[in-house]
Amino acid sequence: MKKIITFTIILLLLGTITVLSIFKFLQIKNNKEQHSNFYIEGLDVDDVIIYFNEVAFGAEIINSGNPNVLQKWKDPIYYYISGEYTKEDSETLINFVSFLNTIEGFPGMFETKELSKPNLNIYFGDKENMLAILGKEFDAMDGGVTYWYTDNIINRGTICYRTDIEQQVRNSVIIEEIYNVLGLIQDTSLREDSIIYSGFSMPQKLTKIDELLIKLLYNKELKNGMTPEECKKVIQKLYY
Repeated sequence: MKKIITFTIILLLLGTITVLSIFKFLQIKNNKEQHSNFYIEGLDVDDVIIYFNEVAFGAEIINSGNPNVLQKWKDPIYYYISGEYTKEDSETLINFVSFLNTIEGFPGMFETKELSKPNLNIYFGDKENMLAILGKEFDAMDGGVTYWYTDNIINRGTICYRTDIEQQVRNSVIIEEIYNVLGLIQDTSLREDSIIYSGFSMPQKLTKIDELLIKLLYNKELKNGMTPEECKKVIQKLYY
């Protein structure tokens, strides 16, 4: 009789352990599923905020206004391309624009052939051509961007790409300067694999965190004119 009771207790214990194990598995699975679409496994929100603040505030060259608050586009971007560019230049540009147009909250970016319509002009030319358009401050650069804004809403921009550099470098610069003109204007010293790394590099695509910053920037919770501290609070709420 004791053996039967003991055996029954063991079965009950095993059953309880099994149920608890299944419950714990489902709980872990559920916790993973509860993460937001912004979350990147292994990346802490504090690191995201540091990186966001590094690239979204300030500017390399400042003519007027306050670059220490958030700036981004609200209206669709219509770009016009001029100069001599290769098929690979065009494909790199189109592929990146296609990605941008999938981002929630992004107002859209579209090529136009009408000279009176663009609010973003893109020029391909040699170094002399770039300096004539952007100024001598861009002398050491492979490309450059400048934009104008009102009430911290970007409404017009100019991008120049040098064609007297090798194609692989130019592919990277094409993505970088469009990334910058969206409002993420600063280069980074924190991430060597980033498309906007301040040292010499030739990444051909965005990293996951590069993509994350665009998604955060154009989320409706982040408003034009916000300070770094205000953005921090929103990102902390959105990220996990």
